[in-house]
Parts: sequence; structure tokens; C-alpha cells
Amino acid sequence: MTEEQRLAVIANAYRESKGLPTNSSVLELVADLQAEQLVVEHGLKDVERDDITDETQFLLTDVAEDIDEEDEQFGISDEMKGIYYDS
Repeated sequence: MTEEQRLAVIANAYRESKGLPTNSSVLELVADLQAEQLVVEHGLKDVERDDITDETQFLLTDVAEDIDEEDEQFGISDEMKGIYYDS
């Protein structure tokens, strides 16, 4: 959550504690955060047999430790290269 969003939540809580009207955008933010938390806790879909098979193939091996996705190169546009490498 950004600092602006956190401040909006605090301001809304203060307004509610004083009996003042609440901000609809803050209520929308709270609903979005609750939906995000639900997805984080429960996922978007049930686990499929293929997912389990993919993961269990590495269960008793060190092969998974040799795979490091962070070291893999990925293609980016020339515009993004300028932003990414100039920072």
C-alpha cells in the first residue's frame, strides 16, 4: 500500500470515529484490499493434478536448487533497456 493510500485509510478511520461521512474511494480501497487478501489466502483456482506432478518431480532431488529463474535473461524492448540500465 502506498503512503497516500495508508493516509487515506487513517483519515477515513478518524472521520468514522467522529461520526463524519466516509470517503467512497477509501471504502473502495478497503474492498480491493480485502479481495486481494482473499486471493492470497485461497488462490484463484483449485490445484490441478498437473501442478502437483510438476512440483513432485523435484521433491527428493537437488535439481530444483540448480534452477534459478532470477539468473535467466528475458527480452525487453530498447525503450525499457534505457530505463532499466540507466537507473
